[in-house]
Amino acid sequence: MKRTGRKFHWNYTALAFAIPCMGMLFVMLISQYEPFGKYSMLYSDMYHQYYPFFVAFRRALRSGSGLLYTWSIGMGMDYLGLISYYLASPLNLLSVLVPEGWLLEFFSLLVPVKLGFAGMFFAIFLKKLFGKNDASIAVFGGFYGLCAWALGYQWNVMWLDTFALLPLVALGTVCLLKEKKFFLYTITLFLSVYSNYYIGFFTCIFVFLLFFVYEICRWGGWKKLFADFGRIALFSLLALGMTAILTFPALSALQTTQSSVNNFPTGFRLNIAKENTIKGLLDAMRQVAGNMGGSIEPTFKEGLPNLYCGIFSILLMFLYLMAKDIKRRDKCCAVILLLFFNVSFIIRQLDFIWHGFHFTNMIPYRFSFLYSFVVLYMAYRAWLMRRKFRPVQIVIAGVLTAGVLACSNELFETVPLELGSLTLQIPLYFIYNLIFLVLYLTVMLYGQLEVPEGTTERQKMRARAKRNRQRARIRILALSVMGVELISTLVCFGLYFTGTGVSNYPKGTTYTASVIRYMYEREDDNLFFRAETTHSQTLNDGALNGYNGISAFTSSANVKVTEFMRALGYGAKNTYNRYCFEESSPVANLFLGIKYMIERDGKDKSSTYFDEVNRFGVASLLVNTAYLPLGFLTEPALAELDFSASSGTFQFQNDLFTAATGIDEEVWHKLQGENLTITGNGANITESNSTGYCKYSDCVSGANVTYTYTADRDGFVCVHLNLPKRNDFYVSVNGVELYKETISLSQMIAVGDVKTGDTVDIRIECDKDESSTMTVSAAVLNGERFARGYEILSASQLNLTKFRSTLVEGTIDCDRDGLLYTSVPQNGNWSVKVDGKPAEIKLVGDCMVAVNLTKGVHNVRLMYHNAAFSLGWKISLACAAVFGGLAWSVYRPDKKHKK
Repeated sequence: MKRTGRKFHWNYTALAFAIPCMGMLFVMLISQYEPFGKYSMLYSDMYHQYYPFFVAFRRALRSGSGLLYTWSIGMGMDYLGLISYYLASPLNLLSVLVPEGWLLEFFSLLVPVKLGFAGMFFAIFLKKLFGKNDASIAVFGGFYGLCAWALGYQWNVMWLDTFALLPLVALGTVCLLKEKKFFLYTITLFLSVYSNYYIGFFTCIFVFLLFFVYEICRWGGWKKLFADFGRIALFSLLALGMTAILTFPALSALQTTQSSVNNFPTGFRLNIAKENTIKGLLDAMRQVAGNMGGSIEPTFKEGLPNLYCGIFSILLMFLYLMAKDIKRRDKCCAVILLLFFNVSFIIRQLDFIWHGFHFTNMIPYRFSFLYSFVVLYMAYRAWLMRRKFRPVQIVIAGVLTAGVLACSNELFETVPLELGSLTLQIPLYFIYNLIFLVLYLTVMLYGQLEVPEGTTERQKMRARAKRNRQRARIRILALSVMGVELISTLVCFGLYFTGTGVSNYPKGTTYTASVIRYMYEREDDNLFFRAETTHSQTLNDGALNGYNGISAFTSSANVKVTEFMRALGYGAKNTYNRYCFEESSPVANLFLGIKYMIERDGKDKSSTYFDEVNRFGVASLLVNTAYLPLGFLTEPALAELDFSASSGTFQFQNDLFTAATGIDEEVWHKLQGENLTITGNGANITESNSTGYCKYSDCVSGANVTYTYTADRDGFVCVHLNLPKRNDFYVSVNGVELYKETISLSQMIAVGDVKTGDTVDIRIECDKDESSTMTVSAAVLNGERFARGYEILSASQLNLTKFRSTLVEGTIDCDRDGLLYTSVPQNGNWSVKVDGKPAEIKLVGDCMVAVNLTKGVHNVRLMYHNAAFSLGWKISLACAAVFGGLAWSVYRPDKKHKK
């Protein structure tokens, strides 16, 4: 707001920023979210992925450790591929200025700031496109910044930049086609795709659609069409070319992920619909349209498309279609766009294409913000013509709006309202939408009341003044109701959204930090080693806490590494884009290069294979007594072992141990038969066998199934669990509970050292009325055989002489011909030189880099070269140079001065 003379003139674009930003900050304040309280908006993947990656990115920027490859996530992965999706927002660069203690607060504030930019950029779009600069652009901007997509998916913070930039891309498109001004379009499209190539892909499709809509609505002949197409194609290529420094590595990295194995759907298949028929399609379209209503809980993970952007917007949308001053072509194109979006949500083939030729794992209909953008554009055009509508048109629009709202599945759903001891069931959706629809209709109809003109000049002047006052009142009333609706939307969001407690995030807080600091002090002379936590908190604990980790949960996860980890018995699933290390088998640990484990529950985790070396409060550091480094010599048979057939069993680890060491004896001895009893407590066990299979049903509340193993020899015990659901389970030895855990994937976990006759209990909790099957097996490690194998594998180790993020170099004294195995995941960019000469890479488990060596001393050099990045930065530089030259030739100051 600025002052000119005696009047204050509002800066309405700044107000458009403030409405969503301050609104979200108010919700955070009331809900006690960071930076105002002990809770946080770290929801789902924001907790497990986005914030840990953000912390690691800031650490890399401040340390200068390199941005081409990272070792802190998943044993190592291409960093540019991860940055391009999660971390490319220019705002993230500001994190280097933020003290580490304020990092979570800064990260939390990115959400309201980005929503504020969305509102402001939409207001600029309206201001430039329609020449308006009043409170209406701020309020409509607020509805864009706080639409259901923004509120439902705000926790995907890396998407919000591109969402915010969409109005400027649309404005730039119009400027390019109408006035041949290319600067805004090129820069905003570049920033949209650069900030997040995935949501940027939606923007590119929308620009493609918008081009044809504009040409149809402003038809100027075929010559103009081809000229405009050439112009927009040129500057689109320049914009996309400037992003190649990130998008090329991203596309290369995607070839190694689960996304690369999706198949195009065949046949007539539908989302949302109950049946794959035309009737099912129409019913699904009804449900989609009904989700435009207010007070509905936004889709946070699963549900219908997020389409709500104000009840008034629906009413104005129908008035837009009835406006005489709007061309029929404009109306038809707008309706076709909305219908196309609607069926794209439903028809599987279109949904597959929209999402980058990939089916999403939760968080569906990610492009639905485009629908809201079109609706709000239509609504604002109708708002500008509000005085021209007849009462009958307003009533018809109101009836149509009521019809859309009535399509919702929530129409007669009730929510409990407690008044003291009395609990009422309130049809919230019905009442909420009815109240606002009636208010908007009343305001609009009131604005159509005629003001008598009078006969004399004085009476006419009074009539005009009265009409102007009435119009001002109507504008203020309408915008005030919209303001109340925005507040109501935020209130509903605050009630629906569940934050996360962060008092113990990262787990162990200062104690864990002290352990990690001590660990690095202890390894001051060691160029590289890996560590992990005994039980994962975020699935990206390495990134969050600052060590070279093994677990990974990211859409950039190498699908072959995921399968490798699953074969070793860790919780891993390619469609989940995750693999998780938890304290497990000493055999599997040999192949991961893990030197330390960090225990954060205050328990004593010492065993034959891990010694506690220090403790800080509840956190302790354990060193692997059977540690093998990044590379060591194995038998050549290891490269021939088929990992794909394994489901993480003890038998596979026996085969793995034999292939690596040459010892043709089983290292795991299974406990089964008379050493196993299965009992159901409140669960009806209908079938079981001596290998650990169990079928159960009719569980009562508090039921459990307990596996009891009796050790028939001394040794280290692990159990392999294949449970049907996210069941809690408890592990006890001789009645002493060791820990409680919850898993959703089949995996192997460590129990610890036992003596002959000790009993190991695995108690699995079951939900009421649960019926399913489970398989649990246990085995004892043969310590003597394991020691012999470890001696063989540790005899020839790769001693590192140089280590950087993209270079591993060392020497190895081979005591025999064999295979140098390294726990370096291959993604196509690693190459190897042995004694200065290129060597052929062998893949262990189809992913880990290995090379054949002869007896004697060798120098081994592993180099990471991302060809996609090398090509990408050159294309980016060339496109930036061309664009800069064009911009200088058109916009240079001396040329403007001459004009």
